[in-house]
Amino acid sequence: MARARSEKSLARFDRIALVLSGGAALGAYQAGAYAALENCGVRPNWIAGTAIGAVNAAIIAGNLPHERIFRLRQFWQELSRRVAARGERGATRRLVDWLTGVVPQGRVTANRRLAPSRLAPNGRFTPPALPFERPIIPPGELRELLQGSVDFGRVNSGSVRLVLGAVNLATGAETYFDNDRHILTPEHVLASTALPGMPPAMIDNQLYGGSAVSVAALDDARPADTLCFVIDGYDPVPGRSGGVSRSAREIAALRRNHDLRRMIALLGERVPPGLRGDADIKKCLGEASSATMTILHLVHDGNADDLADKMADFSSEAVLGRWQAGETDVATGLAHPLWLAPPPRRLGVVVHEMRGGVAAPPR
Repeated sequence: MARARSEKSLARFDRIALVLSGGAALGAYQAGAYAALENCGVRPNWIAGTAIGAVNAAIIAGNLPHERIFRLRQFWQELSRRVAARGERGATRRLVDWLTGVVPQGRVTANRRLAPSRLAPNGRFTPPALPFERPIIPPGELRELLQGSVDFGRVNSGSVRLVLGAVNLATGAETYFDNDRHILTPEHVLASTALPGMPPAMIDNQLYGGSAVSVAALDDARPADTLCFVIDGYDPVPGRSGGVSRSAREIAALRRNHDLRRMIALLGERVPPGLRGDADIKKCLGEASSATMTILHLVHDGNADDLADKMADFSSEAVLGRWQAGETDVATGLAHPLWLAPPPRRLGVVVHEMRGGVAAPPR
């Protein structure tokens, strides 16, 4: 039913976009979500990813459609196996400390290399780029897994637009590595510190590390009727001001921008032909867009309780459970009778959200 409904409704979209965030082990939810999209006949032609989302994105873009689910499953099974084989309690404890940001009294050591400005009165800190000495999997092994799962020749062929986000550690600037402008390599995928404890990546004599991509990257693409899946392993529940998460904030900003451009287009339809040549009116109408965007925001977990442990849990049982949750949420969303319907004419963006398998009212 979901496949029949989606095939009928997808014809109006020029672009199918997929945005994948970080979250370490929670990235298995993204992999399952993509598997459901593929099984429903939904194939993204524009993908953005960061951290573990960059790895999933590269695997999708770097394989033929009929191979993608197999490659994703193979990667996650092997990653789970290797982390389990390496899994000493000390490494897990350091990961939990880093993710929660707790610095017990008397335990701030030189190994953490913390500047005083990183410490807050509540004993929490902003994690440095190298939070502890030993990553949960050696960088060489992760690079090996990546190279075995991704055909970078296919990535750079441009058959699927791929945008990867990272932070330049020297300048603090967010950077998008785009296969429309760059030749992407494994280093570009690992540049956003794909897993906690990974060292920065060196690209063109610059160090990169830290996640930096969101749905806002779509603003760099040409206007087109777009269906965008924003898949978050974790995203806190929005607050009264619109949200505390990056996804929530940038979806809200995208809506304001595109709704305004859509309303300018509608007003432009009512401008008499004789006034269209006026320089000011012409400039205003140049900002108009008749393109619309439908965003399906799927969140596996909005609960911060035990988040550090969840992100560190690469066990086969946890990976399988998250994969299945991603499959279920996408299938449920695509089967929703209204989610793929055209938005009202005055709206440039319509947002549908599912958290933990429960649909929220449309926004």
